[in-house]
Amino acid sequence: MGKAAKTPALPPARQEDEISDLYNQITDRVAVMVQMGPESRGLIRDFLEGLDENLSVADVKAALEAEWS
Repeated sequence: MGKAAKTPALPPARQEDEISDLYNQITDRVAVMVQMGPESRGLIRDFLEGLDENLSVADVKAALEAEWS
């Protein structure tokens, strides 16, 4: 399976609309053999809702680093 296409370097998303735009850009440009539809996005939402809201993005990225290798 191939890797997802990298999103062009953009400033970090800070505001709600920027975060939404970034999420849609990434999921709309999937270049792997998966179905990225409402069900898949729902799974991502479930994952995010399961995180402690006091975690930073850096905390989550660090925790998942081994999964991405």
